[in-house]
Amino acid sequence: VTRPLATDGVVLIDGEVLVMERTHDPYEGDWVLPGGFVEREERAREACVREVREEVGLAVSVEGFVGLYDHPDRDERGTVSAAYRCRPVADDPQPEPREEARRVHTVDPGDLPRMGFDHAEVVRDTFEGI
Repeated sequence: VTRPLATDGVVLIDGEVLVMERTHDPYEGDWVLPGGFVEREERAREACVREVREEVGLAVSVEGFVGLYDHPDRDERGTVSAAYRCRPVADDPQPEPREEARRVHTVDPGDLPRMGFDHAEVVRDTFEGI
């Protein structure tokens, strides 16, 4: 069985990380990074930009690659995720919950809420690389 490719956006706003409360399983009710599956016709970094726009309503630019997250148990679907560090394009970003997000917040990367998937690790790796 092959494993699907997803992408996660670590969106940085004023030194904090944008997180969203997930509306469905896996990890319904947990806080996660915006992201989702890479479609056949796009690159992972393009999917990251698209998913952030769809889920939290922000246009972002990708600043760098954080890492590939592929532990077999990270997700019941077996997803492998490419994570990217992103910044909003707008000077005054106003994230809002859209697809798959109940609420959105920015949080201190050193004081994360309960995170779904391996997203706490992704955030830690992001700040080690800055």
